[in-house]
Amino acid sequence: MQMLKRIRIAGWKSIRDQTIDLTPLTVVIGANGAGKSNLLSLFKLMNAMFANTPGLRSYVAQSGAADSVLHYGIKRTRVAQMELTFATETGETSYFADWAAAAGGSLIFTDERAEYLKAGSVQPFVVELGAGHAESNLASATLEGEPRAVARTADVALKLLRGCRLFHFHDTSETSAARQPCLVENNRFLFPDAGNLAAMLYLFREQYPTAFRRISATVRQMIPDFDAFVLEPRELNKNQILLKWTRKGSDYEFGAHQLSDGSLRFIALATLLLQPEEKLPLLIALDEPELGLHPAALEVLAGMAKSTSQDCQIVFATQSPSFLDHFEPENVIVVNSHEGASVFEHLDAEKLSVWREEYSLGEIWEKNVVGGGPY
Repeated sequence: MQMLKRIRIAGWKSIRDQTIDLTPLTVVIGANGAGKSNLLSLFKLMNAMFANTPGLRSYVAQSGAADSVLHYGIKRTRVAQMELTFATETGETSYFADWAAAAGGSLIFTDERAEYLKAGSVQPFVVELGAGHAESNLASATLEGEPRAVARTADVALKLLRGCRLFHFHDTSETSAARQPCLVENNRFLFPDAGNLAAMLYLFREQYPTAFRRISATVRQMIPDFDAFVLEPRELNKNQILLKWTRKGSDYEFGAHQLSDGSLRFIALATLLLQPEEKLPLLIALDEPELGLHPAALEVLAGMAKSTSQDCQIVFATQSPSFLDHFEPENVIVVNSHEGASVFEHLDAEKLSVWREEYSLGEIWEKNVVGGGPY
C-alpha cells in the first residue's frame, strides 16, 4: 500500500522541529493545546496547496497571516520547513517546501522540490521547483514540455499529496452543509465537511450497491430507529438531492434536519470509512471523530478504521480514553508540550506491557503514565 511514511515539520505553529513516522493507522493523543490539531493542520495546508485552485495564500490569510503560522511568530522563526516522504511500490517519493514571511503577512517559497529514490538506489532523482513564488510550482512541472523524468516524478508527487485529505464533521448545526441540498454531480469524493453526503450515498446506491448496503447496515446498527436512506433528485430541481430517511415501521420521509447531531456525524463517518475501495483517498485525517457519538459507536468506529486502514492510511487525533482502548500501543503517538514546543513520541509497547496486565490503554493514559495530559 502506498502511504505517507514520514513527516518532518519545523518552524510551524507549535512545532519547533519534529520528525514523525506514521503507520497505516495512527492515533494521536495529547492535552488541549499540545499540538495535535497543528499536526493535522498540515493536511489542511496540503489540501489548500494542491487542489485544482492554488490556495497557500488563502490558507495563510485565513490562519491569521504568516506571524500566526510561523513558530512563535516572525521575530523568532524566519523559515518554516515541511518534508513529506511517501512509500510507493518502487521506492520513495518525497516533497520538500521551505517558506519565509513576505510582505502583507504572506509566505513565499524559499525552496521547493520533489525527489524520487528508487528502491536499492542511494542517489535520488531531484526536481527543483524554484524559489520566490507564492504558490506551489509542483503542478506546473507535470505539464507537457517538461523532460519526461521531471514530469513523471512531479506527477507522482502531486497525486500522492492530493490523496491526503482532512475531514472535519464537527459542524452539524441547522445551517451546516451536510443538512442542505447538494448537487447530484458532486460525487467525485466526499467533501471535508460532508456537504455532498447525499450525492455520495446516491452514487454508491446506483453504482456500488455492496458498499451502500454495508453503510446502511452499519448506520442501522447504531441508530435504533433508522430504517433506510431515501435518495432521489428533487422533483423541482433534478440537479439537486437532499438526504432523507425513514424510520422502522413507517414510510414517512424525514429530512437531514431531523437527524440528531451524533446521528449525522456517524452517517458521515460510515460513508467516509466504508466507501468503495476504489473511491478511497490515499490518506484520511480526522480530528476527534468521536465527538457526539454514543459510547457503543466508538467500538464500531474503531472497527471501521482498522478495516479501512488495510486499503487507506488513517490518522486520528482523539481526546477519548474510551476510543483509545480499541487500539494498540504501536498505533499511538503522544503529543506533549516541552519548553513551549510540541513533542511527538510513539508509545513503547514493551514498556507498557506490565501496566497492560491490569489496565486498558485509555486508563494508562488517564493515569498520566504515558504523558499526553495537562500535568
